[in-house]
Amino acid sequence: MAEQAASGMSRRGFMRAAGVSLLGAAAATGAFGLTGCAGEAKAAGVTVENKGGCGDFNESIYTDVFPVKTRNVPVLDVESGIVRQGPVAFEMRDIPASEITRTEETDVLVCGCGLTGSVAALAASDDGKTKVLCIEKMTKGRGMFEGMGVVGGKKMEEGDNIVDKAEMMDRMRHAAYYRVPIDPIKLWADRSGEAADWLQDKFDEGEGQIDTYFKKGNPSAHNFEVPQTEIAFKSPQWSEQTVKNAGGAGIYIVADLANTFGKRSNADLRYSTSAVQLIREDDGRVTGAICKDADGYFRVNASKGVILATGGFDSNPAMLKAWCRAEDIAACASWCPNEGTTGDGQLMGLAVGGQMDPLPAAIMNFDFGSPDSFYASNLGITALVSAGIMINEQGRRFASEGLPFQARSNAITAQRHYGTDTWRVASTTQLGANAATILEKLEPFKEKGWAFEASSLDELAGYMNVPADTLKAEVARFNTFVDNKKDEDFNRPMEKATKIEGEKYYAIKHQSSILATVSGLVVDYNCNVLDYDNEPIEGLFAAGGASGGFFSGNYPRHIFGPSVGRCVTFGYVAGQTAAQGVK
Repeated sequence: MAEQAASGMSRRGFMRAAGVSLLGAAAATGAFGLTGCAGEAKAAGVTVENKGGCGDFNESIYTDVFPVKTRNVPVLDVESGIVRQGPVAFEMRDIPASEITRTEETDVLVCGCGLTGSVAALAASDDGKTKVLCIEKMTKGRGMFEGMGVVGGKKMEEGDNIVDKAEMMDRMRHAAYYRVPIDPIKLWADRSGEAADWLQDKFDEGEGQIDTYFKKGNPSAHNFEVPQTEIAFKSPQWSEQTVKNAGGAGIYIVADLANTFGKRSNADLRYSTSAVQLIREDDGRVTGAICKDADGYFRVNASKGVILATGGFDSNPAMLKAWCRAEDIAACASWCPNEGTTGDGQLMGLAVGGQMDPLPAAIMNFDFGSPDSFYASNLGITALVSAGIMINEQGRRFASEGLPFQARSNAITAQRHYGTDTWRVASTTQLGANAATILEKLEPFKEKGWAFEASSLDELAGYMNVPADTLKAEVARFNTFVDNKKDEDFNRPMEKATKIEGEKYYAIKHQSSILATVSGLVVDYNCNVLDYDNEPIEGLFAAGGASGGFFSGNYPRHIFGPSVGRCVTFGYVAGQTAAQGVK
């Protein structure tokens, strides 16, 4: 037992997970690599291979870690064109004591220093006494966001925006089909305003001159009547290009928070340092982790607890395939440039008996995707993409272009071949005053065969390989909707719509892209990770993308800022709770 404890995990900790011998063997033989991923062999684009039949999930190392029996279900075997595989830190093997070079002591260990981790580390160290070690396996923490969803707080009150808490909780649960426990959503509703006010205090303590403000906007988002729950971020130090690139400011926010934390006397911030497995003792408490840096493996004893703030698993194609719907991962690309999100927190938590959100995991998908990238606003073509109409491989419109991003993405992947042959069709009418700039920015996509310019719809249909008569009929019908200010097919808002007509016509690939996964370890009101008996695992907390119990099946893009709101609120609460020694 002494050797097992020294190696990082008690016998009980290992036995809490089913199938660990298979998982350990897979990890030891390098099975975390993407062997057999069709997309890896392709230079670009998406390869979707449909194989009907019964998928044996027990063969997947990412499902074998579940401490409950998983079922075999009929699935489609889909290989995505996404080839990005970040470095997987998690190891499921019995690390011998001889490999552990040293032992360190701290009060709270925070795994990850993105938005959630930097918030958790700051909250845990706020008292000036609690010793906090925050480790990040990448060279820096990252994040992509422009605002956070909150209920209450000073900024909302200053903006005369009072959100009914009970109503907002019900809307969040409704968006999750009432398949989520109440505690995580109640925690967000109860304390997100408080967390936002605290966050502004941390910004004031930092050097980024970052300010939060109530983001006034249309309360009817994409034809969904919802309360405005978003506060936004701004700083005079950010460039115009940064704030235009949706979420680009998040990188600066994370850097500012991490810098503030690193200056504290009770803080220890380390990059290029990863947690590889948790330590759970015979009494059931998580007491630390086995970590790894340039000098090798070392043990960290955390007297008050460990916080998992490692994000999602959108940079792990093998995990996406094992845990997500086929149609959700048959996307062309991934937007968020965060190669560190490989599911380490989820895997470490599962390995010591933590409860994971039910499969399939929820993904935040956006529709602005080319075969290998996201049409971010800094590409200069989003006006062309957003103003046009969506056309499938049959040459037909198939959904309202005014739906939320997630809904449009779902509609795209519901088409044949998971929407890999869908397009946005527009004309010179949609170019507006920035026509020259847009057309210049369009050239690289034309060179790759992902966009076309034509003098007629017949010519454009030929490039798109769709029936010309069908495409012309769809365009003509849409133009009548513009005249009548009523979309009789899909109820698109038509107030700002313009006809598809003019000297030139354009088609550009319009596919689904993955922004982030939003499923993780189920937590209670204190952000304690729960086991499969719904009992808290003492000493173990999860927050942000590593936590679960908040979304189910889909991401509610029509609700303002719930993902970042969860990251900040849960990081704040997890840090405070761990420092106080609760559970």
